[in-house]
Amino acid sequence: MSEYVSAAIGRTGNAAASTEQAQESAWIAASRQGDPQAFNRLVLKWEKAVFNLALRMLGDREEAAEAAQDIFLSAYRNIRTFRQDARFSTWLYRIAANRCISRIRRRPPGIHISLEDERAAALPVAQLAVPEPQDAELLRFEERQRVRRALSALPADQRAVVELKFFQDRTFEEIAAILETPLSTIKSRLYTGLELLKDRLGARD
Repeated sequence: MSEYVSAAIGRTGNAAASTEQAQESAWIAASRQGDPQAFNRLVLKWEKAVFNLALRMLGDREEAAEAAQDIFLSAYRNIRTFRQDARFSTWLYRIAANRCISRIRRRPPGIHISLEDERAAALPVAQLAVPEPQDAELLRFEERQRVRRALSALPADQRAVVELKFFQDRTFEEIAAILETPLSTIKSRLYTGLELLKDRLGARD
């Protein structure tokens, strides 16, 4: 009996995914024809992922918000260049990663990264969660801060690969397509970046 239920759930999930993909394709087609409302729907779907990518790569909430606006503006201006036989997420992440890498490289040497309090951003989720001891919440907050500091110490290229692999859950092949970089180079950047992260996180601040 459970096998039939699992199969039914699987079919439902596949149908929902197909519907969502068809809907996105329709929005893209309309956006390519100059429909701003259709593009706004794409923004609503992807704005959280793009903002979070920018936040982790740039380490500053205000700059991440500014970068996200810049990313979507660039996407809107260039939507006609998007080939609809490719994945929209790959195209959008390419714009996002390149914009963030460019911002990082333009920074003066030794610039300090703002590591503002993340608890305000997490408030809606926290309100839905079961209350936990304050010290446990503080430990998680401190750990997030340490990860952010460690990420900010990585070179921009390595930071982009780590972000796409572990936070955006992209495959090596997808990352290579997003960054337009050979697969071997992507793997090398990831492994080197992970070693640097281990060293940074292994030493208490």
